Amino acid sequence: MHDDVQALSERLDEIGDPAARECADELAGAIVALYGDALARILELGGDELRERLADDDDLGGLLLAHGLHPVPLEERVRTALDEVRPYLESHGGDIELLGIADGVARLRLRGSCDGCAASAATLESAVEQALRDAAPDLEGMDVEGAVQRPARPPASSPEWIALDGAKDIPRGALAKVTSALVIANVAGTLLAYRNTCATCSATIDDALLLGGTLTCAACGASFDLPRAGRSTNGDERQLEPVPLLRHKGEVKVALAGALAPARGDDAAHAGAGTCQLCPTGISDDHRHLLHLYERRIVCVCETCWSTHSGDSDYRPCGVRTVWLDDFALPDELWAQLQIPIGLTFVMRSSMTGTVVALYPSPAGATESEVDLFAWAAMCDANPVLERLEADAEALIVNRLAEPPQYAIAPIDQCYRLVGLIKSRWEGISGGRAIESAVAEFFDELHDRAPVGAS
Repeated sequence: MHDDVQALSERLDEIGDPAARECADELAGAIVALYGDALARILELGGDELRERLADDDDLGGLLLAHGLHPVPLEERVRTALDEVRPYLESHGGDIELLGIADGVARLRLRGSCDGCAASAATLESAVEQALRDAAPDLEGMDVEGAVQRPARPPASSPEWIALDGAKDIPRGALAKVTSALVIANVAGTLLAYRNTCATCSATIDDALLLGGTLTCAACGASFDLPRAGRSTNGDERQLEPVPLLRHKGEVKVALAGALAPARGDDAAHAGAGTCQLCPTGISDDHRHLLHLYERRIVCVCETCWSTHSGDSDYRPCGVRTVWLDDFALPDELWAQLQIPIGLTFVMRSSMTGTVVALYPSPAGATESEVDLFAWAAMCDANPVLERLEADAEALIVNRLAEPPQYAIAPIDQCYRLVGLIKSRWEGISGGRAIESAVAEFFDELHDRAPVGAS
């Protein structure tokens, strides 16, 4: 539904008649006000129990906030959010205090060993901000005492919060490998997340021994105190890399950034030299890519990890062929049956779900929708080349914004590169003229990469 609203807003912005646009805006505002009045009446008739149930739902709670009808005061929601993030802060020996809220801005104070340390800035930017965003999206800002500037370092991507199904069920005393790069330990009922790398020998720690709060690496025997942010128990400066974790309304979320982040096309498919996302090894500009099948994301890897993980159940090597399809047949009637809302997309077969999936670019990244299998079968009948489309590794990429339309089969990492290209150049509501030139340049490069009609 949110995607539909965004698409309609973009179409509204493209209306050439200013008077018509203004009328449409006024109509939308009137409809929103009408539904707000109706919602207030429903709450009045339903009583406190209904109001609390609606407020506890993320989507409906946001709707109540939008209309000024939320039953839980802002300060109470902020305090609840800080209680949820407190276990993570305590693992660093710190705490956070709410000093007050004025003009929609929360005044906070870091206390304990987090106060004044370089880790406090990262903690604020990830765990605290996300907790407040979930519980109090109407908060206008926060002012924190005890936050300091982090040491100068190359710019890094903002952390992305990912919900982890099943993480809340990890039993006490257990260590679970959530992804190839992330482990979560349940220490006395508190979930603690760490990068799956030993700080001493760089081996993975998903097979480490966990006793109480102490984790011992199976490869080198080094031990780390998990409740104390993964610090070495030997008194040296080595420390595991903690990952911010939040529990909100029964859901477990972790903040992933840098090598841990579930990078899409803009972060991985055309990344330059950096670090392998599965190990600490440096990689060059022309590094390899793997597709993470479960999370549908591109992973930048070194040659060793590409060879080691290409056969894993979680990963699939990206395709290598590029085929320009001059004679591709896709009449308007068949295109309409695919129910893809825009004319720029890539379509792939998923071995995980047995479905055909269309992904199309947006300012937020790739938006996904499932393709009708009967329509896909009809398209394969008209274009037998699609029968040889390798599941997961490559995709049919479509540009019906061009005249004439352009079609090609391309490696999946190149398809995600297009997503990142559009996301990085998007301007305003409709994308701006920069998007047109970016798409044209991308398809020119794709055309040059493959002989016309090659298969």
